[in-house]
Amino acid sequence: MKKSKYISLVLGVAMVAGMSASVQAKELKYVFGGNESGLTRGGDKFAEVLAEETDGRYTAKVYIGNLFGYKETNGALSQGLGDVGFVIAPYFRAEYPQTNLIADLATASANPYAATGALNEYYMSCEACIAEFKAQNQLLTGSMAIGPYYMYSKPRIDSLESMKGQKIRGFGTFGRWVTEMGGSASNISSNDVYSAMSQGVLSGSTHTAYTIINLSMGEVTDYLLDAPIGLGMGNSLFSTNLDLWNSFSDEDKRAFLKAVAYGHATATVEYQADNLIVLESKPGEYGVEIIKPKDDLLAKHEEFRKKDIDLIVKNAVEQYGIADAEARKDRFLELLAKWEKLVETIDYKDSDALGKLYNDEVFSKVDISKLN
Repeated sequence: MKKSKYISLVLGVAMVAGMSASVQAKELKYVFGGNESGLTRGGDKFAEVLAEETDGRYTAKVYIGNLFGYKETNGALSQGLGDVGFVIAPYFRAEYPQTNLIADLATASANPYAATGALNEYYMSCEACIAEFKAQNQLLTGSMAIGPYYMYSKPRIDSLESMKGQKIRGFGTFGRWVTEMGGSASNISSNDVYSAMSQGVLSGSTHTAYTIINLSMGEVTDYLLDAPIGLGMGNSLFSTNLDLWNSFSDEDKRAFLKAVAYGHATATVEYQADNLIVLESKPGEYGVEIIKPKDDLLAKHEEFRKKDIDLIVKNAVEQYGIADAEARKDRFLELLAKWEKLVETIDYKDSDALGKLYNDEVFSKVDISKLN
């Protein structure tokens, strides 16, 4: 009888403890303004690792495109309407000049795996960049690279003559590329491009190849120009409400950053795999024909890629008062060279191996006291 009562007591205590742990578990709201893609799969990986590393104290639910658009997410995270989310820094030039200085160096690399590593190492040690996000009541937790970006269009555009007068969506580096090639750049959200192209308001867009599929651009596009412009590097995939971050224990902050590392790796690997679906497709398979640029456009394109980095530094100094922009650019390029060597031994299809590399080299070494 005594043994039976003892067992009942133990089971009762265990049930209460289990109920208490359940009550204390918190589900974070991860908000993503677009459609399902490799980026949202990165969000799924983040949620998976977060739950594992916190022993279920924190979980995350990924909301795809049904709460806030790309341009709304920044404000939503600042106000605590979302906990973690995808902020595109180049959409907010005034708020994030330091962050955008590095994000704009799109033509510096065509390797998204190395660029993501370099971006994270730079941003997680950039006090000025972190301060910009804190001013928006957010924590910057690095960034990741997608791309390269290409131009796709309804009319066939493969020469400087055919580019004249064409209105093409593009922001930052990609908007400057459009202008340099003789077109007119339009800085609108990627969510609005389909409608603008279907109505003839835009002739085309600059974006990653996979948007031909996941944003249904193949329905309004006929041609993709095989001239990679640069990487999209302004992707703060896991920007975090600062009040939430400050509520974490140090142990959970470490777990959170590890989840970010693996989320970045999965997003980078998965997004690039999706791009290759289009780039290696048969002509017309997804509604587009991949075409080569003619010599005049190709020459102008290569000239642009070389000189745009100097222009970015000049603009950062003159327009945003970043006096040490040259030194900041040089540091990022040094990190990029370092990461191009680091990722040489990584199987690009193995997102866990890449996540471990990001965590070992960057996120596990972050001084979390500087992030509060």
